[in-house]
Amino acid sequence: MTGTMIEFILLLVAHAIAGIYSSPLKYSKRTTYVIWSIWVLFQSMLLLYTEFMLTNWVLQFFVGFVLSLVGQYIIFFATTKGRLSQRVFIIMTYSVFFCIVMSLFSMISGSLGNLHWGLTVLIQALLLGGVIAYFLLYVCNLCRTASKNITTGWTPLILVNIVFIITIILSSIFPVRLTSFRDPAVFTFLFLSFSIMAVYPVIFSSINHMSDAAAKREVEAQNKLLLAQIEAEAAQLAAEAQARHDRRHHNLVMLEFANNNDVESIREYLSNLVSSDSEMRGDVRHFENAIVNTVLTVYERHAKENGISVKISAKANRDLPISPQDLVIIIANLFENAIHAATKLKSKEKHIDIYIKDSTQRLLIKVENSCRANLTFDESLWGVGIRSVISTINKYDGMYDFFATDGTFSAKISLNLN
Repeated sequence: MTGTMIEFILLLVAHAIAGIYSSPLKYSKRTTYVIWSIWVLFQSMLLLYTEFMLTNWVLQFFVGFVLSLVGQYIIFFATTKGRLSQRVFIIMTYSVFFCIVMSLFSMISGSLGNLHWGLTVLIQALLLGGVIAYFLLYVCNLCRTASKNITTGWTPLILVNIVFIITIILSSIFPVRLTSFRDPAVFTFLFLSFSIMAVYPVIFSSINHMSDAAAKREVEAQNKLLLAQIEAEAAQLAAEAQARHDRRHHNLVMLEFANNNDVESIREYLSNLVSSDSEMRGDVRHFENAIVNTVLTVYERHAKENGISVKISAKANRDLPISPQDLVIIIANLFENAIHAATKLKSKEKHIDIYIKDSTQRLLIKVENSCRANLTFDESLWGVGIRSVISTINKYDGMYDFFATDGTFSAKISLNLN
């Protein structure tokens, strides 16, 4: 009797520890400790009543197992804060571990019944401590790291926990309760339990590795855009240095014309200079924002170097409520993808058309480029660039549509300006 009560109290303390340290607390630690201590005391008295007054093991199971777990859920949600779905997943994961521990406790008591109750309780305490440590220090840490990258999708994980709980109960309690390690079904149960407990680190480690890889690719994409901007600025500085060098010679020629009072020659010379400069440099003022304009200019030059004709119509308010960096992510990724698609064509008629226009409520961006005539574009073909574009669009409650028809790929985007 004493051993059984200590076993129950150990489980209640484990509930409290899991509830306090698995999720962010709503109240101070002192207040939380008091709440959980009151619950442990109340539940211990209830268990004492169950042990002395109830002889039916089904009722004992209901009061000692079900009610204690439900009480733990209530206290847990009352004392923690954060995303509800994530907290539900955490407490359900603990419930899975708890079901495994309860079954192991039953088998330890049945197999080691001839030992002193103190030794049995010590073995159970060591087992419980190991499982709780594994849950809090390993599983919860991986879950918290993964939650930074998971905004949706917790519901399927919660359903997986429910399936695990039902599986454990069916394999260890109903229809036949496992009470000894000598039972042949124990090996199946142990394999199932260890497999379930190992699943969580595998899932969250994989999520974290994939998130790290995606973040790395995002940094590489940002660095690529930065290098493009630096390249454009370097080219601009080189052009300005060349212009300063040439300006000295032009000034000397015009000074000679001026000394000879040859106004007509000065006019003709200046006219030729303006025309030559326009042909050489082109109209590169596509966009009011300097950063966006630079990226448009850089990728326009890359496209023309690959024999692609480019048309850009970009008219928008200088003070858009959208950061230039976000515009660069959208425009640069779409422009770069368009260049890659067009350069793969053997046809000489390769083109990229970019249209940017703002209204009072939305900014419209459309990029069209030549592509393979039989191209079909669906979500399975989305690369890092497209996913980065979509993530940026979602920041502004925007809409997008990507499709390919008759050898032309179109990307249509609408961003909310309110």
